[in-house]
Amino acid sequence: MVIFSRFIRHICIVIGWLGVSLSVQAETTLEVTKNSRLIEQVQRDAPFYTLPISAMRKVNGVIAAEYNMQLSGSISSYTWEVLPGLSAKVVHEKALQELQMADAQIMYQCHGRTCGSSNQWANQVFKQSRLYGLDSQQSYAALKQNGKTGLNYYALYSTQRGNKKVYFHLEMLQE
Repeated sequence: MVIFSRFIRHICIVIGWLGVSLSVQAETTLEVTKNSRLIEQVQRDAPFYTLPISAMRKVNGVIAAEYNMQLSGSISSYTWEVLPGLSAKVVHEKALQELQMADAQIMYQCHGRTCGSSNQWANQVFKQSRLYGLDSQQSYAALKQNGKTGLNYYALYSTQRGNKKVYFHLEMLQE
């Protein structure tokens, strides 16, 4: 019995340590994602990261963001399938509010067709085809935040697919 209780205590300590480690890494935990299903999480170094700060437009025959920031640092990327009943716009607005309450400043945002092609956002910017949805049901925002160890940049993207599933994607780059 004593061995079992020590074992449980050690497991609780390890789980607590992992939770602290992940929250320190992301610096921001979004309430809106608590009951959503995390379907992808990637952390990597990004020596060349492009953060779009404009809509997707066709320029010289190429569809791309007209304005971008070229950054480098460590990137954490998360994709969630959102609970049924929440729209892509509501999820986006709640996440945006939470980041603004953490002193993040909006550099650019768009909603619906003003963002341009959802296909470009999904496949060219975020390289995740599951984020391809209805152009009228997408939202994007680029934010900047002074963090404890330097600047943090965020890319938020939400969309609703034709099958009514809503996805939310967050990329956080720490310089």
